[in-house]
Amino acid sequence: MRKILTLSLCLFFSWPQSYSSINQGMCATSGSIGGGLLAVGANAAGTVTVPSAVVGMHCEATPADGTDMVALGAIPTCTVTSANTVTVNVIAIITLTPASKTYNVRVK
Repeated sequence: MRKILTLSLCLFFSWPQSYSSINQGMCATSGSIGGGLLAVGANAAGTVTVPSAVVGMHCEATPADGTDMVALGAIPTCTVTSANTVTVNVIAIITLTPASKTYNVRVK
């Protein structure tokens, strides 16, 4: 239920799909995430190392190729899960098989 509520709020407030500047904050690019069938509310996940990231810091994830994931039926999110580690989640808002993509992650 929490994931669905988060998805709804993200859609309502127009979740950002790009950065204003890649130079703001600490940045890294994930390995490929996705490629498998996802039911509504399910997610594909991967981790990326972001030096100096600390739990509680704000982070943003967007596809490295600039794809509008919301239009395709998924929302990329991220969380600093431990020191220097960010977990990127691609959450399905419809049943779909998201293409395997890398994601730019910015932590600030």
